[in-house]
Amino acid sequence: MKKGQKWIGIFLFGLAACIYACVTVNIYFPAEKVESVASEIVKDVRGEKGSPSTQDKSSRLRKRFQVFSPSSAWAQDMTTVSNPTIRALKDKLRNNYRQMKPFYDKGMVKEGNDGYITVNQTDGLSLKDRRELNSLVDAENQHRRQLYGEVARALNIDSSQTNKVAEVFAKEWQKSARQ
Repeated sequence: MKKGQKWIGIFLFGLAACIYACVTVNIYFPAEKVESVASEIVKDVRGEKGSPSTQDKSSRLRKRFQVFSPSSAWAQDMTTVSNPTIRALKDKLRNNYRQMKPFYDKGMVKEGNDGYITVNQTDGLSLKDRRELNSLVDAENQHRRQLYGEVARALNIDSSQTNKVAEVFAKEWQKSARQ
């Protein structure tokens, strides 16, 4: 092999390695963490925290022994997301939900697959009640949008993936609405 060909080969190998490195860079999305956080937040907002009397004996026993397991303690730290903004948003969402609960019960509000709610049908509502419902839905969606952004920031998720956070939350909101 000639000296010039050797350098061309090295250059091409280096170029190929750079291209490969650029192409394979992707943005990691921690779906399991987001699912855990979403479940926790939705249960808190909707008031679905399980009481000890409703838990089975095996889950109570498992919780007692979790203290001795460093891996579970570490996992809990990684999926618990809380800061003043998130706590304030959860309070707003909890208050909003209490006001919208009658509308949910009548099927007038629907959980979308995108993490936001829509007005489903308003038959039988006065004009004033429709305005109130639309205002509640707008406020709920605004708070949810802020929540998804905060959760993404807290979990170090790129802001371009906030819609994925919303979609994960959508599944939890929908599960909660069916109960």
